[in-house]
Amino acid sequence: MVASMSSRLPESHTLSWTTIFFRSIKYIALAATGGAMGTSIPWFFLKIKPSFSVASISKIVAVGWIFFPSIILFYRRQSPWMFLALALATVAAAFSLRRLLPVIAEPDQRKPPDPYTGDLPNLYGLPIAAFRPVRALFIAVCAQAALILAIADRLFPAGLLLSVCLSLLVWRWSALDSGAIEQFAGGRQSTLLCAFALFLTVLALIPWIGATGGAPHGAHNPSNKPPPAAHRSMEPDNLGSEYVGVILWPPPAKKTEITPPEPHVQSFATGRASKPVVIPFDGPYWYFKAPSEKPGPRAHVAHGKATDVSVSSSDSAPLLMEAHQNLGQSIDLACCSEIDIAITNADNRAGKIALGLRLTDSRSIGKPSKDLGERTIVSSEADRIPLNRQPVKEILRFPISRSRTMHQFDAIAIVFLPAKERARGGAKVSIQNFTLIPR
Repeated sequence: MVASMSSRLPESHTLSWTTIFFRSIKYIALAATGGAMGTSIPWFFLKIKPSFSVASISKIVAVGWIFFPSIILFYRRQSPWMFLALALATVAAAFSLRRLLPVIAEPDQRKPPDPYTGDLPNLYGLPIAAFRPVRALFIAVCAQAALILAIADRLFPAGLLLSVCLSLLVWRWSALDSGAIEQFAGGRQSTLLCAFALFLTVLALIPWIGATGGAPHGAHNPSNKPPPAAHRSMEPDNLGSEYVGVILWPPPAKKTEITPPEPHVQSFATGRASKPVVIPFDGPYWYFKAPSEKPGPRAHVAHGKATDVSVSSSDSAPLLMEAHQNLGQSIDLACCSEIDIAITNADNRAGKIALGLRLTDSRSIGKPSKDLGERTIVSSEADRIPLNRQPVKEILRFPISRSRTMHQFDAIAIVFLPAKERARGGAKVSIQNFTLIPR
């Protein structure tokens, strides 16, 4: 519990190697301290104390606690490295506990005694004495279930079954070979395990190292101003490398002056019918991963259409995708009854894609925002989509209800909400324009 509360992923990609190293040491120290406290509290309530002291048991089982920060950090990143850290922690803890609960080593019944003169010495001792077929079956089922769940990205149950499987194996192994306990649980091995725990914790925090050469222009800029020409050399075809987020600028759209529609009452008074206002989309697409709320300082800046590029997560964590449009002026929320979004869907992968619409008033105190709900792209609901299907154009309608806390907006954000089975890749869906429908 202490490790879970203290081992937090950084909120921004601005760490240095020194900061990561000392942060890892702090996480491990807090986990070990929490483990020692958790052991000592029930110790004082025991009427009959064991032969060993609370300090000795804390020292022995601490080789498992020191891996908790790396396990938690990898789990929050949905990284398969979690299984390596969990395996090391389980094996180390099982061997260490064997030192407190030793058993008399069972003789190896596969080796015949000296006076044995049988013709088939390899079959001596079969069937194995004290063999537990139910236990063996349980270990095999746990191991295979852990593998299946890991492939299905169910890290928590997979890790739990892996830990149960390894602990039972090590517990049985240590009963047959008492020498393995001393070889694995010595002082030299404990130092090596501490080094492994520190290495894995540092490894879990490496993606949050900040760029040394400064953040590229546009990584922190949610406006619609394109980045300078120095950053235009990277084309969408070069998105094969790993980046801490991607910012994709669409081809330049024809600039139009935005004239907000007048409400029905005002248009009736002036004698003119208010027409819908079409706003071409020319803002950036954001690709990033949690816990970040936008692309990091080292985000790759590219130009192209969202329907043409392929951006995917570098691990099992889902990829988050958003599109942002800065209107450049404030529009009265009461002027419009709905906002229609014209899109082009060129994605032929199975799985539904929904879009969420959020209006923001960035010029007011607190930057209030209003969510207009979600709409599913109809062309993404098909069970089977032909690979040669042509891009489909659709219009998603978002009604606007009146708000007491927000009266105007100057920015529009589109949040892409794909189905779980396709959440690791960016949707090949482009935003064409917005249409403001007058009341």
